[in-house]
Amino acid sequence: MRGKVKIIALFAFMAFVSNFIWEPWHASYLYASHAFNLSFWPLMIYAAGVDALLLLVIFFGGALLWKNWRWFLRADVARQNFYVVIAGVVIALIVEVKAVYIFQQWTYSNFMPTVFGIGVSPLAQLALTGLLSLSIARQAIKMDNKIKQNSLI
Repeated sequence: MRGKVKIIALFAFMAFVSNFIWEPWHASYLYASHAFNLSFWPLMIYAAGVDALLLLVIFFGGALLWKNWRWFLRADVARQNFYVVIAGVVIALIVEVKAVYIFQQWTYSNFMPTVFGIGVSPLAQLALTGLLSLSIARQAIKMDNKIKQNSLI
């Protein structure tokens, strides 16, 4: 059980941090309704938290799909990465269509590149931050395992 919690916590932490870095970068330049002021940072923390939760949904989906909590440590990395990219883009597409076109929660600035009216940056965000989070978690778990093996010798 402890190993599962450690894996999930590490992934969630990396998902939050990577999205907290991404959010201010694209929100301040690529969205018309976002400006740097005191209310900007709580919004960025909230957005990064929501993004981290969405990446956890992808993570748990991978655990169900591969029937293993350590699914991202298996040999078929290309398939796992493909799953994360596709799931990230699909979720981002749903979020953006809902927020931009159905509920008008935000609008894009003139600087936002779009594909069929959907911002490229938000479409890529979950896929790229998901891959980064998985990669860092993968490397950290492998390093931890090597340290444990060396301490047993």
